[in-house]
Amino acid sequence: MSAGETHIELGQYPSNWQLAVKGKATLRKHSVLVPVQSAFGPAMLKKARKGKSLATSSSLLHCYNGSGSARILETHDDAQLLEWIDGPSLTHLIRDERHNKEAIGALGDVVEKLHAAQTRQLPNDLPPLSLTMQPLVEQKFSNDMILRHGARLIRFLLGSMEKQTVLHGDLHFDNILHHALRGWLTISPKGLAGDPHYELATALCHFDGKSNPRHQRTLVRQRATQLAE
Repeated sequence: MSAGETHIELGQYPSNWQLAVKGKATLRKHSVLVPVQSAFGPAMLKKARKGKSLATSSSLLHCYNGSGSARILETHDDAQLLEWIDGPSLTHLIRDERHNKEAIGALGDVVEKLHAAQTRQLPNDLPPLSLTMQPLVEQKFSNDMILRHGARLIRFLLGSMEKQTVLHGDLHFDNILHHALRGWLTISPKGLAGDPHYELATALCHFDGKSNPRHQRTLVRQRATQLAE
């Protein structure tokens, strides 16, 4: 990562955005985030890093139109101007098991809102879930028993899929933030086409790193039961 990437020349963006930097830039894997003041109020300027694109993310955010997601205020070339969300992520709740039920409930509400937005026109050129899972499918002859089992399981799940829809594709507790007025909202959609249940997969297996495997299995069952209900 180049430190020079954190320097954003605001003059390259439309003058009517009226941007002024209000915080330190943050480098992410695919983007640079810069807190700004804008003509629309406090906002987050998100710029794609070299060789990356925010086109799919922008399309999805436009279509979600703030329903369970951050609102996209403006776009320009390889950048997004996003509404400001200054609250904590759901990870903040999930670290305390006393709030586990609340966190899973919030996740379910966000997924319901995102999928309700399917009535709008969404991108139809998204990569299929089967392509994303291909590296695991290829482990069917692995010496690792867990990988072999995972390969068999994912082949079964992909083969039994009854419904395919547009997925956020990267929905986990770190990507769901709390807005003081609008509640829990997701950010950074990646975009996939596949079984709607996949939206829940990452969160079901998101742990704090301190619990043992037996306890993790218990948490997965509790979370799955709550989401099913």
